[in-house]
Amino acid sequence: MYNAMPDESRQTVSQQNMQHDTKVFERNNTKSIMKHSSILVFITALLLTYCTDELRSQQYLNFPIDTVVSDEFYNYRAYLNYDNAGKIHLVNSRQFHTNSATREIFYWNNVSGSMIPYRVTNNSTDDNYVTIGFDDVGKVHLGWERRDAANLFQLIYTNNRNVSAGFGDSVWITSGGLNKATPYMAVGKNDSSVHFVYFTFVTGQDNAFYRKYNYVTGALGNELTLGPAEASGENDISIAVDSFGKLHIVYTTNHSSGTGTLKYFNNESGNISERQTGVSDLVSYPSITIDNGNVLHIVYRRSGDNRLYTISRPSGGNFSTPVAITPSVGLPSYYRAIDTDNERRLYVTYQNSSSSFPRGTFLVHGKNGIFSNPILVFEDSTGSYIGRGNSSVAARNNGEIAVHFEATASRNGNVASDIFIKQGTLSVTGLNSVSIPVLTDFQLYDNFPNPFNPQTAISFYLPRGTHVKLRVYDIIGNEVATLTDDFKPAGLHSVIFNASHLPSGAYLYKIETDAFSDSRKMLLIK
Repeated sequence: MYNAMPDESRQTVSQQNMQHDTKVFERNNTKSIMKHSSILVFITALLLTYCTDELRSQQYLNFPIDTVVSDEFYNYRAYLNYDNAGKIHLVNSRQFHTNSATREIFYWNNVSGSMIPYRVTNNSTDDNYVTIGFDDVGKVHLGWERRDAANLFQLIYTNNRNVSAGFGDSVWITSGGLNKATPYMAVGKNDSSVHFVYFTFVTGQDNAFYRKYNYVTGALGNELTLGPAEASGENDISIAVDSFGKLHIVYTTNHSSGTGTLKYFNNESGNISERQTGVSDLVSYPSITIDNGNVLHIVYRRSGDNRLYTISRPSGGNFSTPVAITPSVGLPSYYRAIDTDNERRLYVTYQNSSSSFPRGTFLVHGKNGIFSNPILVFEDSTGSYIGRGNSSVAARNNGEIAVHFEATASRNGNVASDIFIKQGTLSVTGLNSVSIPVLTDFQLYDNFPNPFNPQTAISFYLPRGTHVKLRVYDIIGNEVATLTDDFKPAGLHSVIFNASHLPSGAYLYKIETDAFSDSRKMLLIK
């Protein structure tokens, strides 16, 4: 299915390019740093103790799982979208292990009935951060980041408008002696243009930029500086085009803490200029989408409480008051795309790695300021994976959704990542209610992480409310901890086991209900 990946002959990069990867690495590993803070561990334990069962109990998105790709390569930074016919289109980066010089761009669709891959790039340079869009006749447009001949990151673009299969020649959107970072692209309405937003990535002050390209005439517009900003992670800048052809841009200035001021621009007055959102908090991960009523929706993570919030704005109007769409526990992150269906319901996926909330990929949805509790999309109950990556959601009609998510593994000494899709229709019965298939059996999951030091999360699923005992034993059968001995409602639950007072060794945790009993092993290594 795949050609051999290129060799490692271009791994040597300039100091600026190394800083690009280092900054992204540091941003993506903030959660690991926080996990090892004793103060935050203490706060996390308190939050878990006092959070209501309503927040800790989750519905489960019991749609079939389709495997897009699973092998020894690192397949990640995917982006999912529906076309007008309801077919799924997905793009992603793919590399061997941790060798960024082997990163290539892949495109997939299920137009034929199953997901078919197409290799967009095949070279010995670095291609990454791909985005996708459709024009008015349904043709596919791709934009991404590539190293140029000087080994600097630049923006590049292609489409499949004039070829019977595959994609045409690529076009450089940017050039010159500065790194460009984390591009995002939107396809215009009836103007034969694609619109790019991106950052520079240099030592010292960076900036956010906008640039337009006409894919019919080949005319490349002037580069517009939006303002000071720093690239940091997966979602730093986003752009959308409404049905009137107006542009909407959102980004965060990203202070040294990884958060920054929320910035919003549009060209409703004729020129691209900044408009106030009313959000004064420091934020991260801003993302944007526009529903079929030309209402703009922005989702971001607030630094004060690490919850996801949304604000909305009708065309030409003012922004709404921010609404929290995730619980006050957890650390939501890594959502590459959000979407709305034909009923103007907003859908957002995210992954959580914080031990104060079940680890996994989740979905929330809502409208008119009222949102569902998080719905569990994926949690590794088999112990096959060591982490989670990006996720995205596409929506159409009334509750028809497709969700992509990524899971990281270690295979034959290589770091690998798999891509999966769940697709189905949520039976939405009210503004804040939804009918979805649920698990019917009791489940006790593998603890995560395992091995651990000094704490780990133990999760279990209850198809109905019942009294639950969850206890921990040492290797010779002595009880060392009772984690719960109480009535629990139906849903997914997660409990933190802190073994700071225990010696290294193997332990057993056991769950008992009126109709179910199971146990698993875990390993404490200090």
